[in-house]
Formats: sequence, C-alpha cells, structure tokens
Amino acid sequence: MTPEIAEQLKTSLTELVAQDGGAIELVQFTDNSIEFDLLLGDEGCADCVMPKQFLERIIFEKAQSICKDLKSVTLNDPR
Repeated sequence: MTPEIAEQLKTSLTELVAQDGGAIELVQFTDNSIEFDLLLGDEGCADCVMPKQFLERIIFEKAQSICKDLKSVTLNDPR
C-alpha cells in the first residue's frame, strides 16, 4: 500500500463519520494492513457514529477495491 492509498482510505472513512461528529486519524499501514484511530469530539454523539465492526467492514471493502493485497483493517474505537 502506498501513502496515497492510505490517505485516500482515511478520507473515505472520515466522510462516513464526520457528519456524526467523528474524525479518523491514520496510525500506520503496511503492504497488507492499515490501522486508524476513531476520534470522537462530542461524548453525546458517540452513539451516533456507526459501530466499530460496521466501520471496519466498510473500509475493508472499499480498501480491497483499491488495494487487492489488503488483509486487515483495524479501527481503534474509544467507545
């Protein structure tokens, strides 16, 4: 995975959580994995953001369409 692909994935995931008050931070990536932190700005809206497993599945599916060698996506969710 290239840095450009990692940033593209971060942007896609950010769009999913931004309207619910969340943000995404890229932690690290390798050729076949990527890790993000989910940042929640407003405690009251923590339940508004989609569950971790759902977000991981969505980003994994999007990522695999871009990076065929991807084997894992990790989302560190503070909830």
